[in-house]
Amino acid sequence: MVWRRWTLSSAQAKAMTRSGDHLPRGFLGPVRAWAGLVPAAQRVLQLPRDRGRLGADGTDVFDLIEVQALTESMGRVEDVLARLVARLAPGGTLLLDVDNVQSPRMLRLVVDGRPGSFDPIGSTDDPSQCLTLRRALAAAAAAGIFVTDVVCVPANPGEPGAALAQELFAHGLLPLEWLAGPPPARFWLVGRKQAPLAGSVLVAGGDADALARTTAALRAFLPPDWEIVQGDAVRECAQWNRAIAAARGDLVWFVRGGSLTTRGAFEALSVLAGVGPVAPGVDGARRHAGDVTGLMLPRLDALLVGPLPEHLANTQVALEEHAMCVDSKLPPAQLVDVEFASPSPAIEAPTSFAAETEALLRRWSPVVGDGAAPEILASAVHQPRPTPPWRGRTPRISLCMIARDEERFLHACLRHVRDAVDEIVVVDTGSTDATVAIAESFGARVLHEPWQDDFSAPRNTALRAATGDWILVLDADEFVQPGGCERIRELVQSADVSGYHLHFQNIYGGGKTLGVMMVRLFRNLPGIEYTGIIHEQVTPSLQRLGGELGLVLASADVEVEHHGYTDEVMDQRGKNERNERLFHKQLAASPDDVYCHYKYGDFLRRVPGRGADARRYLDRCLELILAGPPSLPRELPYAGEVAALCALEAARAGDNERARQVLDTGLRRFLPTPNLHYLAASLALAEGRAEDAILHYRRCLSYRGQVLVVPIQDGITGHVSLAGIAQAWLLRGDLPRAQRLLEQAIAIEPAYEVAHLALSRLLLQRGDNGRALGVLTDFLAAHPGSPGACQQVTLILHRLGRTAEAKRMGEHAVRLLEARALDHEAAAMQRTLAAM
Repeated sequence: MVWRRWTLSSAQAKAMTRSGDHLPRGFLGPVRAWAGLVPAAQRVLQLPRDRGRLGADGTDVFDLIEVQALTESMGRVEDVLARLVARLAPGGTLLLDVDNVQSPRMLRLVVDGRPGSFDPIGSTDDPSQCLTLRRALAAAAAAGIFVTDVVCVPANPGEPGAALAQELFAHGLLPLEWLAGPPPARFWLVGRKQAPLAGSVLVAGGDADALARTTAALRAFLPPDWEIVQGDAVRECAQWNRAIAAARGDLVWFVRGGSLTTRGAFEALSVLAGVGPVAPGVDGARRHAGDVTGLMLPRLDALLVGPLPEHLANTQVALEEHAMCVDSKLPPAQLVDVEFASPSPAIEAPTSFAAETEALLRRWSPVVGDGAAPEILASAVHQPRPTPPWRGRTPRISLCMIARDEERFLHACLRHVRDAVDEIVVVDTGSTDATVAIAESFGARVLHEPWQDDFSAPRNTALRAATGDWILVLDADEFVQPGGCERIRELVQSADVSGYHLHFQNIYGGGKTLGVMMVRLFRNLPGIEYTGIIHEQVTPSLQRLGGELGLVLASADVEVEHHGYTDEVMDQRGKNERNERLFHKQLAASPDDVYCHYKYGDFLRRVPGRGADARRYLDRCLELILAGPPSLPRELPYAGEVAALCALEAARAGDNERARQVLDTGLRRFLPTPNLHYLAASLALAEGRAEDAILHYRRCLSYRGQVLVVPIQDGITGHVSLAGIAQAWLLRGDLPRAQRLLEQAIAIEPAYEVAHLALSRLLLQRGDNGRALGVLTDFLAAHPGSPGACQQVTLILHRLGRTAEAKRMGEHAVRLLEARALDHEAAAMQRTLAAM
């Protein structure tokens, strides 16, 4: 095995040592060699050299493990690190050398099909594993390693960089790692086997008095499992970087010296930061935008983003660059309306400020510019588009609707949207109430067409009657939210877009869902039409016609609330019976309709007693997808959701092997969805695979704030996955970390019963019976109908010797279980009571 260290010619090394450029660099600054990372240690394991000492029967424990090349024969990186950590002494150090899958060397391998003439190849019989930094960090964390530094080993001079990035952007790719030059050739990860604190406050910038004031204010309210860290450096960005490397917390909070912090701000931010970045905001805008101060996020995310730039003369420019890196690599920061006042850094080098700012904007122009492709490849990528019909005037918008007996909602719908449209076309399919009169009161043109058990037919009648340049499609129970009308008027100015996905949220009695994206605003192109008897779609027509003109589909920040799925409305309209009739009609006409099988199977899952039918249609849908062209699974945005539903129904039927097979297929071949990762995490947790569960739960959290074309199960991009990670840490025996995560999940969603039950069990495990009982009694005070909480309270009361109270609570639990037809659980509870 040959270990590929980063090497230079002697002339290059001398020049770069003088300038400090092109040295490996981490949060602690430049590193001259791997040897500079290696601490003194007595018991050392070097891999792959000492692989024989890692046998299954080995019991040796090591103070230092150096993985000088992570090779394919070692196995999956998550499994490798879990085995290594089991052999690492508490407080021991792990050094990991990882090939960067985004390096120029890997780009040549992908494009040329072979390594370059002078590229290192590692080994002829045991090639190295190439990883993204995100996966390497996640695997280390899941194995119980606290990563203290990430050293980026630069690519060799002369590799393609920013110019290549511009060309790739023109082709619709996002080579963010290439904007400032070629990405690192490899990463050196430095970690320790240690229990983390809950969080670290990183304090930097400001003079000594400002630092002292801020530190004193923080000490007044920080809990004992948080620390305050100041970086040992002169300039602010270097101080932040050194503080990140020294921090021991799972979360980090950036606070500039001189900032005015409060207990309320800390508590509001720390509740949410376990899910992803969070920052102080006001009126929907971030306080101190383009700055790091106030930002709180998981420390792993800070490591993923990378060090703040230390080479720039002006801190303000460096902070703006780092903010752009945060925005490009992480989910958008969730804003919390809290008070947080912080001074801004001074302009240290006025003479270079303008030049550094201009260079920054030029570097990031493909991301923050107007979205136009760089001229370098615009002619090669985009064909000339025809002149839009509204050239020289404001585009006209037609609202197209179909309606029948919609007097309950129609007036509100039209009132919310009238400022966005120039024409209203309503196709009435047989109303007997005031629907037509309400529509005409808004100036609508009402067309009458008998209902034909086909949603596409009246939709297309409305499209043919529309005279606008753009069409907006709404149902009567859909309300455009404030600001949406103005935004729609802006969106239709684009000559490059064929249509927009709008954000639809379903309103239920208990709140509203995260929602889905649906194409409802689109160009009135000749021949545009809806297809499908039920769950009708315009997208296939729009993609075909728009593609011929070089137009694209885009997403828009327009929110629409849908009020038609409350139980009351569903019962009133008999939607379930009607929908099933239409599904059968559609499948009779098109027996292999993939989308209809998906929607029908999903529909049947919600109908009591139809689980077997749901599985049959979903499994058939999956078969049709896999039997299609190889590109089909990646072309269908809902294919991943089909796999998720098939796996879920198989697991509900007790067939975990089938569920695992479907999940593996979905994760390998389909566009993964949060639901797919959540099910993979849940299955891994049930099978005791804690590391795999943590990885998939973290993938769920990475979707926070995103809205997709398929629905996301409530909570799995937030509190639900936090509680899942907590239960995985419980499996690993890390009770303090699990407790912190469960408390965060409860703070985010106090009504989440699973987290309360898990926290109560954890406290029982730690011997804190009184607090375990208090967690559940507090929950029951707000949610007295929870049978699970009642059952657990019964057991705790019995353990505490309060048998009479336990029996009363147990009898209440039995009544709740029987009311929900959970007869098996009710009988088990009765047996428990009888044994008391």
